[in-house]
Amino acid sequence: MAHIQLVDELVREYLLFRGFTNTVKAFDTDLKSDKDKGFRVDKIVDQIVHYINVSDLSGLKEYWSHLDSIVFSKLEIHVQPAVRKIEYSLYKLYLITAAQSAGGVRNEKVAEFLSKMLPELQGQTEWRDWFMLPYVQKPEENPSFSLYFTRAWQDSVLVSLHNLLATVFQCMPQPTLTSYESDAALVKRLQDEITALKGKSQPTEKTSPVCHQSRLSQYSERLSGPLPLVDDFYAIPSEHFDGGVREARGLRSLLRQMGGSPVMGRKPGRSQSQN
Repeated sequence: MAHIQLVDELVREYLLFRGFTNTVKAFDTDLKSDKDKGFRVDKIVDQIVHYINVSDLSGLKEYWSHLDSIVFSKLEIHVQPAVRKIEYSLYKLYLITAAQSAGGVRNEKVAEFLSKMLPELQGQTEWRDWFMLPYVQKPEENPSFSLYFTRAWQDSVLVSLHNLLATVFQCMPQPTLTSYESDAALVKRLQDEITALKGKSQPTEKTSPVCHQSRLSQYSERLSGPLPLVDDFYAIPSEHFDGGVREARGLRSLLRQMGGSPVMGRKPGRSQSQN
């Protein structure tokens, strides 16, 4: 959703154009404290990693709660277990990072986490062994925790978080202002298709009055020039023309044999001449 930054700039430009200076100040203040980071996935992941690296449990929980309220809570119910799994994986990553810290801070931060999270996690089987973490010597070599100390597992947690956020942000409904550019492109494409279809449905040269007028004007010009009009029909085979002449001659001969033309009437008979 990189276009969010462009929309923010457009809004700020409009506010300045209208002279809403106080609103611009409030808008800039909100942008500086924007927890959504303009819905930029990389920035959100970096913020979560920062809370984990500095062992800021309150900041991590508060930030995840914010994401849950504006994004995750709106997802369908069958997606919630996957979201919860990533949340718990982040908590485990928090513990592993704290356990790897030097000095007495390690046990202090691990104990603080387990103490604050006890009401939420104590009834879950997957967390039972984690309450023993402060008392385990070399937890990175313990079968219960060795996997979580590997770089591969830690990277997989962050990749899963990144993919989750990217998918959710792509599918979530957006306000009209953020989609104006894509809507305008869609309208332009539809207009081009309509124009193309209208062009295909136009009459051909044989049926177009405009084309007839153009041809007639060409013929008129040729009549005044050195070339006769019949030159436009030079491609007609001569046998067709000769056949038409023979057909006309045969028709006249037949009419003479029948005693006259059906149009002009029969020749006067003997009885008529007597009258």
